[in-house]
Amino acid sequence: MFNPHHAAASRRVLLACGALVAALAPAKAHTIVGDRVFPVTLAIDDPGVNDELALPTFAYMTGSNFDRTPGPINYALGWEYAKTITADLALSVGSEGFNWQRRPNAQGWSNLETQLKYVFWQDAKSEAIIAGAVAVEWGGTGSPQSASLAPDPFSTVTTRLYAGKGFGDATLDWARPFAVTGEVDYAMPPQGPTLVTYGATLQYSLLYRNSYVEEVPELFRRLIPTFEASFTTPIAHVAPSSPDDFSPHTTTGVFGPALYYMGNGFEVGAMAQVPINRASGAHIGAMATVCFFFDHLAPDTLGKPLFGPPRARTAQY
Repeated sequence: MFNPHHAAASRRVLLACGALVAALAPAKAHTIVGDRVFPVTLAIDDPGVNDELALPTFAYMTGSNFDRTPGPINYALGWEYAKTITADLALSVGSEGFNWQRRPNAQGWSNLETQLKYVFWQDAKSEAIIAGAVAVEWGGTGSPQSASLAPDPFSTVTTRLYAGKGFGDATLDWARPFAVTGEVDYAMPPQGPTLVTYGATLQYSLLYRNSYVEEVPELFRRLIPTFEASFTTPIAHVAPSSPDDFSPHTTTGVFGPALYYMGNGFEVGAMAQVPINRASGAHIGAMATVCFFFDHLAPDTLGKPLFGPPRARTAQY
């Protein structure tokens, strides 16, 4: 029998997964600043713009009901395409794609999302970058509201701020392969709570170490292991608490290790996601992606900006 509490919980978990980890949303890109390659990361977006296609991107998370009964099992399979307009400006379109759920069974298509992203500043020598973006999830572009797992019927505008820093300028060789990235989002839906999503990654690039510090075994030289985290906090227009459900004021989030393989013109990555509390999930979830980089695969056509020259890059990979 259909349980309305289970349905509400499943929808909350599905939306939380998307908000927390930026899963399957537009603007999944890799970034090159000087000698540093920031990979496509899964908990948050990276701080640059590029020409690429993420297809597919997969997410899995099991929810936890408030009464400790088995929660919904959520899956999503999505995509994203990003196109540079200039060397510092890109437009992307994508979607969390097809979502399906077990316990109870439900399915539906997510809305489309577009994003305009601009790099305000970057410095090749210090491997540092700052960018911002405005994204819109377009209500009514996914499954109809009659679907068993329907997306929001309204559009939501989100502003985003990104930053990244590689430590190739460090004086100690052991520190030079490290890098960090961060993201803060402010989502303003016309219905429901206003949400702040924030996260960071700590990266250790064996790709960088092999190219600029010392040679590593061939099996490992294209790998970038990371540790990532992302959290979402409702800050305004929060619904009253219910005694038989998780508090709508609760911060939800995930953290965990990830591993990325940088190929010639593509990347494969996967992340284990550990929920920070029961409202975030029942146990460890997973995400994975495959991305194709057109600046490598088609540098004279799909891989160059519509206007002006591409930004000069020195990274070796």
